[in-house]
Amino acid sequence: MLLQAAILSLAQQCAPDVAPHTMASLVVSESSGNPFAIGVVGMDLIDQPKTKEEAVAMAKTLMAQGARISGGLGQVYMGNWEKLGLTVDTVFEPCPNLTASSKVLGNCYERASAQMGEGQAALTAAFSCYYSNNFTRGFEKEGENKPSYLMMIASNSEKLKGVPEIQFKPSDIKEVDPAKKETAAPAEPAKALEELKEVKKEKESEPDDSMSWDVLGDFH
Repeated sequence: MLLQAAILSLAQQCAPDVAPHTMASLVVSESSGNPFAIGVVGMDLIDQPKTKEEAVAMAKTLMAQGARISGGLGQVYMGNWEKLGLTVDTVFEPCPNLTASSKVLGNCYERASAQMGEGQAALTAAFSCYYSNNFTRGFEKEGENKPSYLMMIASNSEKLKGVPEIQFKPSDIKEVDPAKKETAAPAEPAKALEELKEVKKEKESEPDDSMSWDVLGDFH
């Protein structure tokens, strides 16, 4: 699994036309950040591949069996691979996959914007389009206890926010003068320490009758 920082960095490099946070939200929703993830239409693939080699081999086997699959970080559908410049090998490479995913989302956003104008409404419709190739299916719940695709996108977007971007300016900072420092009073010695000192003084004042070789004090 790729960490959030790695996904954001890849998005900046490989999908520059889409905001990195937007791309990261899509990736987490589609593949949980797994570049080798495979989705199969109509079924859940429980045992996911752990390496690119495993992913390629599994994808080839599934396609040979007639399965319709999606692959990689953005879960790009196999029917779009050729026109997006992907193959069964490159779909599992992070950068080519993100580049292709951003093209699909960008195309969906352009189509949505043409109908409803630019903005968040068009972006939510674009996510629905990315998911199902129409502007409404992504808003439907996936089951009685399962959220819609758009709810997943929104929830993952919130989780990815973390520490917000700095937007305050120097003029927004209200500085205050340092408070006057008071000289601290010397701390009172602990009672136990005082008692220990008294015992030590008493021992030092007592005559030492033990012999120097009697280290255990058995003979005195």
